[in-house]
Amino acid sequence: MMKYFPLIWAGLWRKRLRTVFTFLSIVAAFVLFGVLQGVDAGLAHVRDLQRLDRLFAGSRFGTPLPISIGTRIETVRGVTLVAPAHGMGGYWRDQKNGLGIVSVDERWFAAIPEIKVTKDQLRELSQTGTGAFVSVACAENYGWKIGDKISLMTNLPQSDGSKIWTYDVLAVFSQEGHDADRYIVSNYSYLDEGRADGKGSVNYFVVRINDPAQSAEVSKAIDKLFMTSGTPTRTFSEKMYGQSGQNSSFSTAFFIKTVVSAAFFTLLFLTANTMMQAFRERIPEFAVLKTVGFSDLTVFTIVLAESTLLTVIGAALGLTIAAFLMPLAKDTIGIAHIRPIVFFYGGVSALLLAFISGVVPGWRAKRLNIVDALAGR
Repeated sequence: MMKYFPLIWAGLWRKRLRTVFTFLSIVAAFVLFGVLQGVDAGLAHVRDLQRLDRLFAGSRFGTPLPISIGTRIETVRGVTLVAPAHGMGGYWRDQKNGLGIVSVDERWFAAIPEIKVTKDQLRELSQTGTGAFVSVACAENYGWKIGDKISLMTNLPQSDGSKIWTYDVLAVFSQEGHDADRYIVSNYSYLDEGRADGKGSVNYFVVRINDPAQSAEVSKAIDKLFMTSGTPTRTFSEKMYGQSGQNSSFSTAFFIKTVVSAAFFTLLFLTANTMMQAFRERIPEFAVLKTVGFSDLTVFTIVLAESTLLTVIGAALGLTIAAFLMPLAKDTIGIAHIRPIVFFYGGVSALLLAFISGVVPGWRAKRLNIVDALAGR
């Protein structure tokens, strides 16, 4: 077939502008395919990281929870660790530089071991009241580094009325699956001693259990414990929270499949129309090829090869561009990456698209009658 390559290449470029636009459409479709598959893979990876053995117990009605109820949660059968935490929003210098501030004690790091910090850093945090660990996203976006002193504006007033909280950066941490999250982790004692109201309270507790299969039962037991108290709770597993967040808006996987299917369906019509137009314009040329000795099968193969070459090159370029775009997408949403299997699926899709687009004009070229074709009938 390689000896026919110049003929195949010349056939493709017979109408240059049409070929270029068709090629660019194929590239765009496979860029979209690659990027969306990368985002879907990233979301799947985040779902896999979410755990059933980690629960979040918060207030049912949004009121602060006394930190003292943590000891009662520890009495629930199956609970192995209870870590209090208080979260609030803030910003650095400008409101567009928003971030979260999580105030915790050392138990929080045991409850969330995915936070990558050393024992020495944890010891330093416990010894430095204003100390804070900042996420990689904060460090990269705001230029923070270890040793910096940062002042954050919040909605929570201190005893003196100021809403500005100052922290000393002790470490930069990463958390798998949360690379784009902008937040800092600070000492709960600093928050509780400095705030004007709500002393001795938290927003939620991170609860670890010994059996992931019992997450629903333990959650119900915790909520039942406080059902008739002045601070009823609502407890759910980390995985359940992640799934409910996606289900409440739309199915990401369904959305991605719908968009990709629509793009490929449109692309199929475009490439099929291009190949049919090319066939009609070259009917006399195919007749001449048959006249000089080209077999019906060879003519059919040449037409199919043109469709395959155009589609496969476009798909390869589109998927390559998508792979280069992934770092940008990861910086934006923190969850995108292309798996090698995507290139396999892309290749199969390209071959299938090429076959469907080229089989009809190829079959008509194969069955072409030389006399009728040269006569213009």
